Amino acid sequence: MPDLARKILCSVLTAGTALVTLSMAPARADEPSAELLARGEYVATAGDCIACHTRPGGKPFAGGLSMTTPMGNVISTNITPDPDHGIGKYTEQEFEQSVRHGIRRDGSRLYPAMPYVSYSGMTDEDVKALYAWLMHDVKPVAETPPATELNFPANLRITMAVWNLVAGSTTPETGDSATFDKLRRGRYLAHALEHCGTCHTPRNMMLTEKEGSYLAGASLLGWYAPDITPSKTGGIGNWTEDNLVAYLRTGHVNGLSQAAGPMGEVVEHSTSHLTDADLHALAAYILQVPAMDDDVDHTPREQFGQVLNTPDIRTGELTRIDRLDEMDGQHVYDANCAACHGDNGAGTDDHYAPSLFHNGVVGSARPDNLIMTVLHGVDRTAGNEHAFMPGFDQKSDVQRLSNAEIASVVNYVMTTFGSGNHNVTAEQVGTMRSGEATKVP
Repeated sequence: MPDLARKILCSVLTAGTALVTLSMAPARADEPSAELLARGEYVATAGDCIACHTRPGGKPFAGGLSMTTPMGNVISTNITPDPDHGIGKYTEQEFEQSVRHGIRRDGSRLYPAMPYVSYSGMTDEDVKALYAWLMHDVKPVAETPPATELNFPANLRITMAVWNLVAGSTTPETGDSATFDKLRRGRYLAHALEHCGTCHTPRNMMLTEKEGSYLAGASLLGWYAPDITPSKTGGIGNWTEDNLVAYLRTGHVNGLSQAAGPMGEVVEHSTSHLTDADLHALAAYILQVPAMDDDVDHTPREQFGQVLNTPDIRTGELTRIDRLDEMDGQHVYDANCAACHGDNGAGTDDHYAPSLFHNGVVGSARPDNLIMTVLHGVDRTAGNEHAFMPGFDQKSDVQRLSNAEIASVVNYVMTTFGSGNHNVTAEQVGTMRSGEATKVP
């Protein structure tokens, strides 16, 4: 073999051997362990990061979700490790500043739609794990969401520095959060990772959580996040720990309530994936916070109503989807609701379609959640269980109901099976339909 050919062959064999050796070498010391990555994924799930940082039909964590606030719409950012469109250039310290303190890599302030006030209580270990998982296991997406544009003065991000002084923060927990005892672990989940107070605690005119009213209920994007303190009247004081665990795992507890809207998303993306130990820890903690009696609900929401025993008035006449004349509440119910919930309101035998009596949504003194459910329906997956109810808004594939018809059927259902006639008006439904129902409680 000529010398030149022999030298080329030796070089190729040497390079190939080096590549094989490198591929068989142990991971570098700076590469995160499988255990750290698994922990980071669990922290991201408990923190429900995907719910806000993924727009409908969008790629995971690429941002673009529009969140309504009294000052305008906040658009979530891309938190994939793409270096130009996401957080790929963030150091771990810069990431910690963002998650715990609401300060971006460029030094500007985040809006508190990102719940950094709650995340400020995260342990160092959990922040580190979350950073490692986002940087190593999440697929980069080269998309930049539209910029957030708020009304003055909120459009000046520097004003968030003043807001932060009013809102305060939580001192980070210390130690390994996985080793906390049951109640401490439950408190950590409720206050930091799951940030329950972000939705369920009422806010003042400065949009900070009202001190001393933790989990007492608050309006949210047209929905109402109810009082979940252990109050025997306005809250969930009649629920057992197992009841609350079942609700967090599946989004439904027969005879009590079911999750839709934002809470349905929490169940689907977050709580249904928690361990049994964490679900029991979270439930046990919530059920021992100070009870707050609701300003409106003075009777347990789940205790209203009974099976309706009246003649079936349905005629068998089909209703066209383009029918223009409006029906009263009872006829709207019979035409659109009775097929699943029963003409007597008892639901299906397997509880897939829930009973409308002994139902926390129908028994509430606030009609908000029932209106929003009729408008937008339910589409929730928890484990292998998929709960679905079509909406009846202008995008409906089954029947598009007018504002007056939705008001009528809500009044009928709440009068017949729940807390009474709340005199819901077509104007009220129109406001909620248009997304203008956000307000400071």
